[in-house]
Amino acid sequence: MGYILKNTSGLINTRLTDTGRQYLSEGNFNITYFQIGDSEVCYDCAPGVSESDGFVLEPSYNAQNSTGIPQSNKEEIKYPFYLEGTEGNTYGVPTRQSTDQPIYNFTDELGFFTGTLGSYSAITNSAYTISCNYITSLSNFTSGNTLTIGLDVVDCSPSTGTPEENQFIAINFEPNAGCGEIIPNYQILFYKIQSVVNLGGGSYTLTLDRNIPDLVGQGCDNGDARICIYPSGMTPFYYSEVPTEYFCKDCGTGATTNVWNMNIPWSESPAGVFSTINEDYTKYGSVNYLGTKEYLGYQTNAGQVFENYSGVTAVTDTFYYNSFDERINVEPKDQKAIAIVHYTNSSVVQYYGEKFAVEPYDSANPLEPGYARNFRIDIPTLMWHKTTGSTIGQSFYIDPVGYNLLEPSYMLSLKNEDMNLPGMRYYHLYDNNPDGNNNLNRVGKVFPDAELVIFDDEEIVAALSYKSNRNWTLPAPKLGLLTPNACDSCPGIDGILSGDNQTMWVTYRFNSSAFTDSLHCNYYSSVEGPSSGCSITSQNVTVRFGNEFQFLSQDCTGFSANDIVILAQITDTGERPDPALWREINVTSQISGTSLNGYLTASGLTNNTFVICPSDYSGATFYDLNNYIDIPMNGETNKLNFGDEYFFYGNVSADIQGTIYEMKYAINLQEEQFQNSTNPTSTPNGTFYITEIGLYNLNKDLMILSKLQYPILRQGIQQFLIKYDF
Repeated sequence: MGYILKNTSGLINTRLTDTGRQYLSEGNFNITYFQIGDSEVCYDCAPGVSESDGFVLEPSYNAQNSTGIPQSNKEEIKYPFYLEGTEGNTYGVPTRQSTDQPIYNFTDELGFFTGTLGSYSAITNSAYTISCNYITSLSNFTSGNTLTIGLDVVDCSPSTGTPEENQFIAINFEPNAGCGEIIPNYQILFYKIQSVVNLGGGSYTLTLDRNIPDLVGQGCDNGDARICIYPSGMTPFYYSEVPTEYFCKDCGTGATTNVWNMNIPWSESPAGVFSTINEDYTKYGSVNYLGTKEYLGYQTNAGQVFENYSGVTAVTDTFYYNSFDERINVEPKDQKAIAIVHYTNSSVVQYYGEKFAVEPYDSANPLEPGYARNFRIDIPTLMWHKTTGSTIGQSFYIDPVGYNLLEPSYMLSLKNEDMNLPGMRYYHLYDNNPDGNNNLNRVGKVFPDAELVIFDDEEIVAALSYKSNRNWTLPAPKLGLLTPNACDSCPGIDGILSGDNQTMWVTYRFNSSAFTDSLHCNYYSSVEGPSSGCSITSQNVTVRFGNEFQFLSQDCTGFSANDIVILAQITDTGERPDPALWREINVTSQISGTSLNGYLTASGLTNNTFVICPSDYSGATFYDLNNYIDIPMNGETNKLNFGDEYFFYGNVSADIQGTIYEMKYAINLQEEQFQNSTNPTSTPNGTFYITEIGLYNLNKDLMILSKLQYPILRQGIQQFLIKYDF
């Protein structure tokens, strides 16, 4: 224990005693009395020397310890003042004035990238990657699942790691991409390494979890692709110090985990997965996060309702807009998958404070911390179909500039009313691309108090999935009903849906003979048959697309397709589609013209209305996703699967908030009180100085001990304010 420095310390130095902490742990922390004392004043020791010049020891952490010998200790107020006169009671009663005070701060932008949206580059040093020093000729991409890579002549970074089984590689298909460069609008795909053959001289042949593109067949084989290698799981690069190291460092100097984690739990297998053949969702990675999916209200309808800031409740608060700006609600029971972005690490440093700060923006003080506007999620590699531009990368906000959208919503428990009023707080996550109705696209929720980001837009979930084989999203079509024989493509008088007791579920996929086959559109649209009161007893189904294929191309950028296949399934109304019962219907022949060198064009898709007839459905084959993406068979546990994501390949920016709860007690000394001390060096009714204040519980155990910076003269009416922050 040292002395209180007079020129740097606060007026009052306060510490909670061991006994106070013991009572706090037992839920029995109460302050009832106070004492003041002059235990560190010697009045007659040095005549002519002012008592106020004396030094005062810091309050001890162990000023009272009640755990028993040999730890027990009482180091409190040796010489208390009498409440009145020169004998009797030495205790007064404090006045409680507790308050709370929010505090805010900025944090660094954390993630895999540096720069700003539109000019981001992947960070390539050893703190983020095993190595980004490998390249491969684009002429090596001739399909198959093997790829030979070699060291680049010019290193990206000083990392010396080599490829190993179970690691991930990110392939940047931009010809001659610089170190970490993200060039619009080239594909960046993740693969898992199944095996490695060392060819010597820094060259390796990798066997990957699925087929690579045929760039030679597409005529996109000039130049080199950049290869970055990332670890399997979040170690060894994405954890910080273990807690045992905390006491070896200065406060606040613990290392920060550089990136955010991501897990994608599925509660339903994707279309085209046969559980009798393939590993289904119960075997996917991140299946153990389904409890979080339920907790946050994305699994069952029965557990919660959602309430907006106006007090309006609904079964769901998850929705997206199809390509005709129509709002499509997704109930919790229909949510196949979510992406949970979280900051999990083994560091004891609370980098993000107690919560994300979500204060309204104040244009008069724009540089202050704490604004929700400073919260931003960047995905530099995303080709977002809702973009109003045509450049790769998208940012998402809870308070986008120019819109009045910063309002909290709440999830209310239907099983525990005590959780409600108001409920679990969240904010919607939006892009900044207004549609024709000036609506921004919501893509998820941010829970500021849990410090969680949830992407519930299932197309963004697909693009974030390594296994989906695409970093682009696909729009949701508009479905409709059409009277049979109303067009030449559906002869006959019978429609495919006979009544509103039937529902057709529709999604679609693009087939590519060159670049790559990928996951179908992860939005499942649906339409019910005609009402039972309608004179027309059956109807066919129409599928229309809006102008949202910004990244569909006929060259080496974006993505290309030769065919469009409608995936359809008829169920009883109210039932979910079975992953194994989807049918694939090739509707490319319904496109009139507008293809380029055998590739589909955006205009060809948007200028057509596709019709699904009874003969189309009855004659269709069952959809098998394994025909397009190599998904693991039952028992193939070493292959990459859905849900095997570990890190969020993006950046997170957030201001943070903490709340200081100040336990305040006013020590009010009336003029006629506490005028004499028990200090044996003092003279009755003389001049006295205060050096310490103790706060006690009902049993008069010392809970808090405060020491003054220097002895303070006791005179007249005085007040000391004892504060202890939590």
